[in-house]
Amino acid sequence: MTYGGLATVFLLGMVVLGVAGLWAGTHALIHDRVPGRWFNRTVRNRRLWGTGLLIVLSSVLFLSWTPAVIGLAIIVAGHVIRPTG
Repeated sequence: MTYGGLATVFLLGMVVLGVAGLWAGTHALIHDRVPGRWFNRTVRNRRLWGTGLLIVLSSVLFLSWTPAVIGLAIIVAGHVIRPTG
């Protein structure tokens, strides 16, 4: 496989992962549910987790590490903090 073909496969994989992350984050934010059994057991605050995932994905748009770090902190908080109410 040539370098151009390998780069194309890599970029297509990144697009697929980005769309899957966008779907999972939006689904968690709107419906307060996360996909999969493992996520249902580990994620306590699903809307917070979805918000963090969407912020991490937006860091690609901004080409900055700051939203990625903030989003990762929010994702971890979604795993730890129990929802109130």
